[in-house]
Amino acid sequence: MLNELLEREFVFFDGAIGFLLQKRGLQPGQRPDIMNVTAPEVVEDIQRKYAEAGSEIIITNSLGANARALKGTGYTVEEIVGAAVGITKRAAGGKALTALDIGPIGEFIKPFGTLTFDESYALYKEQAIAGEAAGADLVAIETMSDLYEIKAAIRAVRENTRLPVFVMMTFDKSGRTFTGCRPESFAITAERLGAAALGINCSLAPGEIFPIAEKIVKSTSLPIIVKPNAGLPNSVTGVYDIGPEEFARQMAPYASLGVKIVGGCCGTTPEFIKELRQTFSGLKPAAVRRGGGLPICTSLQIENIENYQAEANKKVASPRESINDALEQSDNGSAVVTVTLPGSLDAGEAAHVIHSIQTQSDRPLILIADTADVLTAALHEIPGSPAIRCPGAGRQALTEIASKYGAVVI
Repeated sequence: MLNELLEREFVFFDGAIGFLLQKRGLQPGQRPDIMNVTAPEVVEDIQRKYAEAGSEIIITNSLGANARALKGTGYTVEEIVGAAVGITKRAAGGKALTALDIGPIGEFIKPFGTLTFDESYALYKEQAIAGEAAGADLVAIETMSDLYEIKAAIRAVRENTRLPVFVMMTFDKSGRTFTGCRPESFAITAERLGAAALGINCSLAPGEIFPIAEKIVKSTSLPIIVKPNAGLPNSVTGVYDIGPEEFARQMAPYASLGVKIVGGCCGTTPEFIKELRQTFSGLKPAAVRRGGGLPICTSLQIENIENYQAEANKKVASPRESINDALEQSDNGSAVVTVTLPGSLDAGEAAHVIHSIQTQSDRPLILIADTADVLTAALHEIPGSPAIRCPGAGRQALTEIASKYGAVVI
């Protein structure tokens, strides 16, 4: 059904839910997702109104429903996620797909926070499995700001369920996320990790998001999602400063940009979706013109390696030699750093090499490894999208490794 939906000219998401739950009894400091159990009729009523307004994809009330965040509440991930999916499916009434909503864990992965990648992966895995078991049609990963956390979330969903993945980051007025991630880096990495659609939600109003969306459109061939806020809330009344008609007016230019999937985030309501549908009924989507080349990236830097000629493995015999060689390239001004990972390294040493390089250089990486085991250990540590080469692995095996870790084979 999702493939059929994406064949349409435009697809309509829903709008805010936490904002509306506050108007229906959610108190400051209370968890919105607990209302799936304590007040399911309230959640269902809000989501039913979105379905009636024309939303074709409705997200569940489960943004932060991970085991770490739910600890001490008396509820399990299975209980909250299961209830959330059931409510949304009832509210949709066959008119819309149910998207399991997954958001930031609440603590960043190292070095920005205290969590490890594997701990984050496990938390997302539990949510994804619970959502699929409850009958979700897809997963919507949203309001993300760390590319490494996105990697954990997408991999957790794709490696443990059959659910398609939509993924959205949130950007500030600088055009980057809180951790500094560039829109292009996000788009390149998410597509290579196997996302079905990607885009932007939250933080900004439609007009403010537009230049950021332009960069994403040029960096991916996937359907683009835009779910902005209704401006900013009044500090006294809490009312957002953009109404439904103005919101739809600011959203209209996204059709000519080639954006396919539209909706709203904080401050938006079913009335906003009605206006969006009415406005977009008279529009046609532009064809997306993706930029060429073969880009690789970190969160902060992007380089085109289309004409790169892979060099033979350098003679390095230890982790320290691999690190020093890579950092020397970076210090000498190389736009791309080639990291040689000899077969003499074990998995822990390969991970140490990459971690050490990334803490001292933000250049995109090309990994040349003797063995697949060493290569995968290194890739596990990389937030962005590197290039890889491995004489010791067959082409099919190397392609599978690249798909799992969001890399590109050279």
